[in-house]
Amino acid sequence: MSRESVLMGVLTIDPASTSDLYERVGYGRLAEVGMIPYGEFRGELEKLKAAGAVTSEAGTDGSTMWSLTSESVVEE
Repeated sequence: MSRESVLMGVLTIDPASTSDLYERVGYGRLAEVGMIPYGEFRGELEKLKAAGAVTSEAGTDGSTMWSLTSESVVEE
């Protein structure tokens, strides 16, 4: 499983903080893909943003909120 697929699996169209996404992934999966260091995790989110797969904005508490772009949403 790639880092990208791990992150895309927990992101939704609804914004979530970096910390919330980190918890959604879980320690075991973070360890499997080498994203336990917070900087590694956040760096992968930034790569997805640069690729146009996700968007980010500042939350009311100053945290970064991440969500899928409408182009990234897979219809079921």
